[in-house]
Amino acid sequence: MDDRVNRITAEIAEVVERNLRRELLRERETMLRSELEAVRAELGRIGAGQPIHRAASKSVPRSQPQPMLPASSRPTRGASARALVIRTLKHSGRPMTIKELTKAILRRGWKSARKYPVKTVDATLRSNPKDFRRTAPSTFGLNR
Repeated sequence: MDDRVNRITAEIAEVVERNLRRELLRERETMLRSELEAVRAELGRIGAGQPIHRAASKSVPRSQPQPMLPASSRPTRGASARALVIRTLKHSGRPMTIKELTKAILRRGWKSARKYPVKTVDATLRSNPKDFRRTAPSTFGLNR
C-alpha cells in the first residue's frame, strides 16, 4: 500500500513540475518573440536607410530567462529554500499554495538540486513550523 501511495505521489509531483516548466517556457517564448519583433523592426529601419536608435534597441537575449523581479529582490546563488520561501511569501503578502510558491521561486531563477522542486518547497514548509503556518490544505503563510 505504501509503495503504491509513494508511486502515485511521485507521478503527481512529476505532472506538477512538468506543468510549471511548460508555463515558464511559454513565458520565455513570449519574451523572445517580442525581442525578435524589435530586432526585425530595427533591421527594417537599417534597410530603409533610417537612423539607428541605440537607446531603443534590445540587447541580445541571454541563454537563461530574465527574472521577473528587480535585481534587489532576486535570490542569491546558493540561498536556502527556507530563505527563498520566506522572501517570496513576504513579497506576495498573502498565503500561497505549494505550487504557487514553487512557480514563483523557479521564476526568480532558483535551481533545485532535487528532481522535484515541489517536494523541496513542501518539505521546507512542513519542517519549519516556527516560520510557516498552514492556512488551508497545501497553503502556507508566514508565521511572523
